[in-house]
Amino acid sequence: MYGQYDAQFGQRFLPNSEKVLSLVSNGKVVWCPGIVASANGDGLGGRSTLEDARKADYVVFTTGDSFSHWKRSALTVPDVVESLLSQRTGLKIVNLNFARGTYGVLQMLTLAAEMYPTLKPKLVVVQFISDDLTRGRWWTRETVVDGRTRSQMSPRPDGFDDPRITNEQDVVDERATEEWCQRQLIAPQQDVVVKTAVAYYHAYLRSKGIAFDPFSLTKSYLIDSVWSTLFGRPFDSQTAVSLIPRVTAKEFLADPGYHDAVQKLKTFGVPVVLVHLPNKAEIVVGRPFRGREAESIWTHLEKDLGTRIVTLAAMENRPATPPTIDLQPNNAHPNLDGIKFYGEYVSMVIEPRVKRSKQRRVTPPHSPVGP
Repeated sequence: MYGQYDAQFGQRFLPNSEKVLSLVSNGKVVWCPGIVASANGDGLGGRSTLEDARKADYVVFTTGDSFSHWKRSALTVPDVVESLLSQRTGLKIVNLNFARGTYGVLQMLTLAAEMYPTLKPKLVVVQFISDDLTRGRWWTRETVVDGRTRSQMSPRPDGFDDPRITNEQDVVDERATEEWCQRQLIAPQQDVVVKTAVAYYHAYLRSKGIAFDPFSLTKSYLIDSVWSTLFGRPFDSQTAVSLIPRVTAKEFLADPGYHDAVQKLKTFGVPVVLVHLPNKAEIVVGRPFRGREAESIWTHLEKDLGTRIVTLAAMENRPATPPTIDLQPNNAHPNLDGIKFYGEYVSMVIEPRVKRSKQRRVTPPHSPVGP
């Protein structure tokens, strides 16, 4: 399992680990995206390490969900931001990538607040998609049941033994390498890896009494967003079980960890920039999709942190949108052009802050006036 149990933050990554993904549809391997996420020597999702940060002129701490952790051609969005800012400012910029797949804003803020005293970055960047606003806290663990390695998710750190609230996150099989996936793309029939995975998948659906696909990489963010707008809840929570725990605005504000994180970040005095990453549908429509609950959470975030959430739609000068920014029909996450697009967008947002910091560094103090 790529994501390991972490009592404080829900999940951590083993140093120098990788997640190789394969998509099986109708009993056949249909897509081989290869390495979609990896961790460096410090267990961070980007290329920069803690040692790099110690030698940097300016350190950015970035947290977010899978849009920020997702990797194409060995690049994440924070990696692109780091490169662009370094080129444009002449400073050695290090952008530490603390994003977690399926993270919600609650956990993003806690992670930033708890890690700040150790890292003391110059800037905290929270990159989130609309769906992240109503995501509750969760924990993952690796376990073996009936000979199958399981990647499980629970809304409580001690709730994994309760099947009513614990869900399987991935079908894990160490034999499912990228090389295996490529062979199966053209194989005339299922091999034992596919057969056992499909059997496990159907058995799991029966055991949970659900008909939707919790492993699907074709999850429609558009459907979720529209449903949230109409009914105030994401589409998947209308089913008997939701893979990702959900919160209402009332539950979000009642979370003691939220208020603790906000208070700590304000006490530290570190600038916090919240950047909304729009999906393809939101770019086309020109606004974020937010239901009633997400709208309320959005408003409280701005009030409590004393900042405005940055949106692409509100930018006067914005980067050009590539013709294709995602991996549909197989996956809604960004393709390489999408990662570069989001990286350009975020770098344009925070570049002025970095340049102001550079000016303060190079401007000598005023000479004292003589008698």
